[in-house]
Amino acid sequence: MYAPEHLGSHLQPISDIELIRLWVDRKSPRSKRFSWQAANRFRLFVEKPLAEVTLTDVETFAAAMRARKLAAGFYNQTLLALKSLFAFGQQTGILPAALPLHGWPPVRQRRQLSKRLRFQLSWGFLICLCFFLGRMTPRLWGQSVSAESSPAPKGLQEVAALNSPDKGEDNIERDRSPETPTLNSPEPIQDNRLDSIGPERLVKAFLDTIAAAEGTASPDGYRTQYTGTKFVSFQDHPREMRCGRRYGKKLCSDAAGRYQFLSTTWDRFAKKFGVRDFSPENQDLMAIELIREKGALEDIEAGRLEPAVRKLAYIWPSFRRYGGSVESSMPTLEAMYLQNLGIYRQGLVVSN
Repeated sequence: MYAPEHLGSHLQPISDIELIRLWVDRKSPRSKRFSWQAANRFRLFVEKPLAEVTLTDVETFAAAMRARKLAAGFYNQTLLALKSLFAFGQQTGILPAALPLHGWPPVRQRRQLSKRLRFQLSWGFLICLCFFLGRMTPRLWGQSVSAESSPAPKGLQEVAALNSPDKGEDNIERDRSPETPTLNSPEPIQDNRLDSIGPERLVKAFLDTIAAAEGTASPDGYRTQYTGTKFVSFQDHPREMRCGRRYGKKLCSDAAGRYQFLSTTWDRFAKKFGVRDFSPENQDLMAIELIREKGALEDIEAGRLEPAVRKLAYIWPSFRRYGGSVESSMPTLEAMYLQNLGIYRQGLVVSN
């Protein structure tokens, strides 16, 4: 919470969310959405007030983006947007000038030379391919004409009839040998009865684990907002900013639903998949798509809990709530997950 010193002490303190809104309002219409998302991604990453952010926090955030191998353009725009946010905060007096903007992490240079080289190689390959086809077309044409003009031997016709797709096609899958695990393949949770549970129930058990960590595992979880209040209609994301205390600090968020979607995240997926309401069914589907986007769905379907949690701890910080890190939280999360698997295995819970 901050109050601009030059505006007088009679004003109410300004939260991080309000500061970001003031900053975004001064952006062009084309950049408002990206600026809002970049600021909120950074705020959720550092998990501290913006006034306490250090240059090390910014460098750690930049390193995390590089580790995810994001495009250079997205990486550069995100860092420039954050620099603009802190410059605005310092100029207005809302943020202290403790964070040096001149030491900001450098942007990544795009590899123009490699693009030019790839372009030249592509053209060279295309020319060689045209030359090869020009030389080989007469020969290939002559062979095809002769093959069509001469009837196939009787023995070959019988072999072709035996190998036709409408006979014995079902034997293809039975003849395939099962894949053997390699030494480097991640090991799933050791449970002798995992084979009896299909991928769909593994995903549902993981969704229940997210809800348990977020505190939305109750029947009203689908209509729960940040701070635990309930919204009434599933017609759309409630988009109501709620403020509460977390880790001893006041934080504000418009997160809602069983998986605590931010409105910006929900809008992105709703537009992508044509979702028209905030119903429980759509909340489940969009949570699965968010998991798929982060590359964790295959881990979940294979029963690999810890790799999935590590990939999604940035999306759901509650995965670190049991001790402050993924490592310390894994025993509790694994116990929740196995309990959910047991419920689905017994057939006591049906689809949501």
